[in-house]
Amino acid sequence: MVFCYSYLSRVSKGVKGLPGSFKSTTSSVTSGGSLMYFGLFLASGIFLVFIAFTIFLPVMVIMPQKFAICFTAGCAFIIGSFFALKGPKNQLYHMISKERLPFTVGFVGSMVATIYVSLVLHSYILSVFFSVLQVLALAYYAISYFPGGSAGMKFLSSALVSSVLRCFGR
Repeated sequence: MVFCYSYLSRVSKGVKGLPGSFKSTTSSVTSGGSLMYFGLFLASGIFLVFIAFTIFLPVMVIMPQKFAICFTAGCAFIIGSFFALKGPKNQLYHMISKERLPFTVGFVGSMVATIYVSLVLHSYILSVFFSVLQVLALAYYAISYFPGGSAGMKFLSSALVSSVLRCFGR
């Protein structure tokens, strides 16, 4: 009995020290809590972007601040959802990696510029300009994180277009 216990303790110590141990393998798996926060942040972001386009876009001529704040907050929540999913450290390192840094600077810059020109400068033309840049940056962000990248997005959009065309008999 003592022999079995000492043998098993040596084996388990050896297994724990392996580079591909179970703990290191499962540490990258997302937990239920992070999936819940991902869903909450993503749903909040999509809701705010939806509100920005349906309610505040028609009155953008009168008050560009409302659209800019709502849309930028929606974008921030969408980005925050990926921070919740991947973990803040991993997502930040990913966003500031060499190939992603120009995009990150452009996206965050367009968000800051949209808020600045709408709240401080009260410029309608610049608010529209930076909002359009922000929409393009958000679209690129969504495409880059879509499974399969742009090829997956093209496949999905072509399947959707062909389905809609078949519904109308074309």
